[in-house]
Amino acid sequence: MSIKKKSFGCLDDGREVELYTITNASGMSVSLMTLGAGIQSINVPDKNGVLGDVVLGFEEPKYYVDADLGYQGLVVGRYANRIRDAKFSIDGVEYNTPKNQGTWTLHGGGRFSFNIWEVKETTDNSVTFSFFSPDMEDGFPGDFTMTVKYTLGDDNTLRLDYTVLSNKKTVANPTNHTYFNLSCDNSKTVEDLLLQVNADYFTETDDSQLPTGELGEVKGTMMDFTSLHKIGDKIDEPFRAIIEGVGYDNNYCLKNKEIGKMAQAAVLADEASGRKMEVWTDLPGIQVYCGGWLNKDGNPGKNGSLVTFRRGVALETQFYPDAVNHSNFPFVYVEPNKEFKTATEFRFSVM
Repeated sequence: MSIKKKSFGCLDDGREVELYTITNASGMSVSLMTLGAGIQSINVPDKNGVLGDVVLGFEEPKYYVDADLGYQGLVVGRYANRIRDAKFSIDGVEYNTPKNQGTWTLHGGGRFSFNIWEVKETTDNSVTFSFFSPDMEDGFPGDFTMTVKYTLGDDNTLRLDYTVLSNKKTVANPTNHTYFNLSCDNSKTVEDLLLQVNADYFTETDDSQLPTGELGEVKGTMMDFTSLHKIGDKIDEPFRAIIEGVGYDNNYCLKNKEIGKMAQAAVLADEASGRKMEVWTDLPGIQVYCGGWLNKDGNPGKNGSLVTFRRGVALETQFYPDAVNHSNFPFVYVEPNKEFKTATEFRFSVM
């Protein structure tokens, strides 16, 4: 196991972005940026042992801070996904957050994703990043520190440990926004990838993809991924929770509702290469987003590839979107001076 550090370049304002690469005994590697504590690449073997980068991304930092390019690989905080009307209440006090997507808040306003994080610690197989947000920044209460520790195991598991500490009662919903394409083929979209999601329900949404508070059954609909099948099988079918032309961008309600207990959330696989990835989490939801909002003409990616429409699928472990405004959604508040922790694992293997 080894770790290497190098410069990844600078943002337009001159701030340097560093890149840390961890390599395990089998040759799998992950490269991590100080920008947004993000994943820049993950190289894993196929069925023949050939390494390939399964993550979409860019060769220059400036593209990562463009919100229109989809938060590629970045950590999201304080609160991932959507907050309706950019407001919520805690113990009768209303808080107003940035309206950075229509009339609602998306991904906490983007501050955690588009800034440089501090590296707190490195070991032979891990990097720990930290980011501080003062009380009422972007409308959220509490002096708020988030750390994210990435650990790469020799079993080809990449583990993300999130820790949040605040001096006031507040909300947190951290996730990672990496887009995966296990084929490592620049000409292929995710439509041929196989997906299974361990969920019988999804959160119903309105025309703006904001949760209504109701849950819908996946059985008998194009939302059903209870068994492994191609993402593209029904991605363009008309359905009330799908925006026409976009495809999947939906929260699934995982069968495991016990917050804090690790369970398998999803399986992603590519038949041609044999690559397989399991997603494990201790949170109750996972957002399946297939890049349907990305530019169809393409954006410049790594090694001559394009970061474009449906080229990658994000599997974002989370509390349900807008859970802060729905008492029937599973949720845990961050209590004052008490650590809130959550973890996600990406377990790579071959079929």
